[in-house]
Amino acid sequence: MSSVQSQQEQLSQSDPSPSPNSCSSFELIDMDAGSLYEPVSPHWFYCKIIDSKETWIPFNSEDSQQLEEAYSSGKGCNGRVVPTDGGRYDVHLGERMRYAVYWDELASEVRRCTWFYKGDKDNKYVPYSESFSQVLEETYMLAVTLDEWKKKLESPNREIIILHNPKLMVHYQPVAGSDDWGSTPTEQGRPRTVKRGVENISVDIHCVNDFRSVSLNLLQTH
Repeated sequence: MSSVQSQQEQLSQSDPSPSPNSCSSFELIDMDAGSLYEPVSPHWFYCKIIDSKETWIPFNSEDSQQLEEAYSSGKGCNGRVVPTDGGRYDVHLGERMRYAVYWDELASEVRRCTWFYKGDKDNKYVPYSESFSQVLEETYMLAVTLDEWKKKLESPNREIIILHNPKLMVHYQPVAGSDDWGSTPTEQGRPRTVKRGVENISVDIHCVNDFRSVSLNLLQTH
């Protein structure tokens, strides 16, 4: 108790405002609230057309880490090429495109993913664009830090996303014909589920080292 009291006294003495006690307590509350926020961990995905439908597939953990390190290196993404999948595919980081190295194949879009959504009829979660994911993350950070929820955002497609609380976030699609008179979208119909971070969605992320150990064990047993 004595150490806590001494810290509060130091804060009060160093604060030149007319009401130091209220200001210092606000600072302590703000520090506690801010410490609850942790930045989202990104994972990299690529898009493939399967059964005439876009499907987002995660890179294995090693490739995603290499892509993230190249992205965060501060050297700029333009011109950066990162080999993935054992060198079978090259990712052109600035283009956000994935190219096959040894055979002809349509290039696929690559995305650094942090926020996802899924409807009732969707089999897998779909990542939001990188730019809108950043908007979602900034809004989430403010909601956590200030403990002010029920945040409402409008996507570039005029769809509504509401952050009710950390465990309940939903995505409403615009009602057909709602834009005829320039009206804003409304929350109607069954919403999509919104998730933050790849650890909160159902997805298989392979680890190269795991596969190597499994193969080694099979060789040893036979």
